[in-house]
Amino acid sequence: MLLRHCCFSLLLLVSITTHATTPSEAARKLDRFIDEIPQLGPGYAAVVVTADEILLNKVTGVRRASTQAPLTVDTPIYIASQTKAYVGLLAAILDERGVLKLDSTLADHWPDLKLPGDADPADYTMAHLLTHQVPLDNDFIVDLEAYVTRVEPADYPRLIHQYGASRDAGFKYDNLGYNIYGAVLETRTGKTWQRWLDEVVFDPLGLDQTSARTSDFPLEELAFSHIWQGDGGWHEVRPKTDGKMQSAGGIVTSTSDMARWLQLQLQRVGPAKSGISQQALKVAHASQVETGMEDRRNPYELACTGYSLGWNLCDFEGHEVFIHGGGYTGNRTMMAFVPSLGVGVAAFSNSDNQTGWFTSRTVNMYLQFLTDHPNAEKMRQLRIERYPERVERFLTYRRDEAAQNRADERWQGWTWRPDAVELARFAGVWRSGEPYRDLLISADQEGLSVTWGEETTRLKPVSPGLFALHQHPFSELRALAFRTDPDSDELTLEFDDEQFSRSPR
Repeated sequence: MLLRHCCFSLLLLVSITTHATTPSEAARKLDRFIDEIPQLGPGYAAVVVTADEILLNKVTGVRRASTQAPLTVDTPIYIASQTKAYVGLLAAILDERGVLKLDSTLADHWPDLKLPGDADPADYTMAHLLTHQVPLDNDFIVDLEAYVTRVEPADYPRLIHQYGASRDAGFKYDNLGYNIYGAVLETRTGKTWQRWLDEVVFDPLGLDQTSARTSDFPLEELAFSHIWQGDGGWHEVRPKTDGKMQSAGGIVTSTSDMARWLQLQLQRVGPAKSGISQQALKVAHASQVETGMEDRRNPYELACTGYSLGWNLCDFEGHEVFIHGGGYTGNRTMMAFVPSLGVGVAAFSNSDNQTGWFTSRTVNMYLQFLTDHPNAEKMRQLRIERYPERVERFLTYRRDEAAQNRADERWQGWTWRPDAVELARFAGVWRSGEPYRDLLISADQEGLSVTWGEETTRLKPVSPGLFALHQHPFSELRALAFRTDPDSDELTLEFDDEQFSRSPR
């Protein structure tokens, strides 16, 4: 009897030692840790929850550097690829309701679809799309949806066939599967994926500061994204327009709404009358494919083995972590929940100033605090000390790369200084034969600008007839070259290896 009592006491002691820090205490440690990071801005936020409590809802800094408008718990922030988890849950609910079955195939919805290579549309399901298993690449569709404009669902079969390329079978993370799922959903039901999310997920959960359309909020209420330029300060990136909010990366949400979203994952069932069942969440969370990321060479720096409907399944010291990040120009975010520890944690940054690294470290640091990891204090100090060094190193890298690109001989020294009359001759609508590539080039007092879909960018003169397009101080330089056709004496344009001719507006 004495032996049994001793063993019980020993087990109790081990349990207490392993979980000596409560979720609330760990949240307070994370709060202090974030405050200790120098040069963290312009805005940063972190959320920690249990199934029933919000332990931390921290916002610091500003949502827009030029106006100094504060970041608040109700500010909608773009979360990029974290959108996939929301669309994954939507897909599980619509499967349960018989609206769009996860085991239905591409051939079921687009009977005339042709995939590149020998891939058969009848072999690939909606679940395959949402778990990155269809052996198809299509940079044209992905870039259009993320950076240019909405692609009409009726155009998808043509664009898949015309611009698609086959790839090796198996898991390969990208946006394309979610883009195609959204197009199939609208084809089948006549309603956009945005409207379905409103009706099935956002409204039932009361996520009032969450939307797949930025137009649902006044511009001044949204968080702008930012790029650090050093002495040049913050370069602002305007929020995406609705046409660039796509099903693989197209949601804004507030920290308060994120808290509710993470609590849903931990509760494993939606509120009464929400229509979000335990079974739908179970399907959304179930791993469907091996990812082969056990070596920790991924954004989470964790051993990750599986992917569900919008969640990476990873390991932290024996605990299964459901996690997904998001990144876009001037923006980095991350969210995770750990069922065995009963917690969810998220981090938001409206800059890309090494904050991709820090959002993952925010999640990891909280888990280290919570589990009393032996390296927690050491890592806390190292991350505080090294963050400014990382910022400076990254800025130096960006500046050096930009300077090298500008010095390339193709830019011929940037010596051309055209006047307004010279510039005006390049204005007009330019077409290549692909409607999604149509360009509008406009002249005003500041020079030339090019509008492609919903994206407008200034053009920099290089040499007679040659202009450079780049969207922000460190982005890739892309050439637009005008030439005079010797046969017709008409101007032609070459851009991204495509030939354009001018047509009446």
